[in-house]
Amino acid sequence: MSTHTYPRSALTPDYIRAGCGLALTALPLALLPMHWVLAVLFGAAALLFAAFLFGTVQRHLTIVTVDDGGIISRGPAGVAIAWPELRRMRLSYYSTRRDKQNGWMTLVLKGRGRKLSLESSLTAFESVVEQAHRAAEAGGLDLSPTTLENLMVLGVLRRPSGLSERWGLAPSDDEAGREARQ
Repeated sequence: MSTHTYPRSALTPDYIRAGCGLALTALPLALLPMHWVLAVLFGAAALLFAAFLFGTVQRHLTIVTVDDGGIISRGPAGVAIAWPELRRMRLSYYSTRRDKQNGWMTLVLKGRGRKLSLESSLTAFESVVEQAHRAAEAGGLDLSPTTLENLMVLGVLRRPSGLSERWGLAPSDDEAGREARQ
């Protein structure tokens, strides 16, 4: 059994962003007289920053436990999924730049009407993904090409030869070297 949390150091920038956003939107709304159109715009922006703050607090309070039986998320939005009940696994990558650097991954697990979403800032995220992948394989789940590619990026899966051609991906260095030798 392993226990995982979101470290404070990973959440601090989100707390700062949410606080600054609320300060720049909610404070003027509360303290300054403004036209109703501006008030609606500032109010909508303040709600977005408040929702972002709520999500950050939720991650901060979340404790994820993984074992051979399943995965349990304890916190404000607690969810438990037994591995035999796993019906869907999706691993997505979100980039903040065009060169696909400085992004994060999100693991979404679904089973029996329950959904659990975990971000890559979770401690030992790779090991959680690895156990989820083993459960998905044991359950015979079909994984999307995107999920499979992201599993390879994390090192959970090794890219089998010939996979690049089937998916239309650029060959890995190993495959390119093998093709050059043939």
